[in-house]
Amino acid sequence: MKKWVRSGLVWGGILYIITMILFPLFDHERFTITKILLGVPLWIVVGLIIGYLLKKKKTS
Repeated sequence: MKKWVRSGLVWGGILYIITMILFPLFDHERFTITKILLGVPLWIVVGLIIGYLLKKKKTS
């Protein structure tokens, strides 16, 4: 696995946990299965974008 992909997935995982689990816990919101499941592909894509942009920034 390429380094930028791995770091992007880590970023996506961290952001997923913060936005989909921690923030709703602090706000006493209800968890829904659809919200949890729709967040997974969203944060994977966002994480990969972040990883790719960080790779581009390092090389330039």
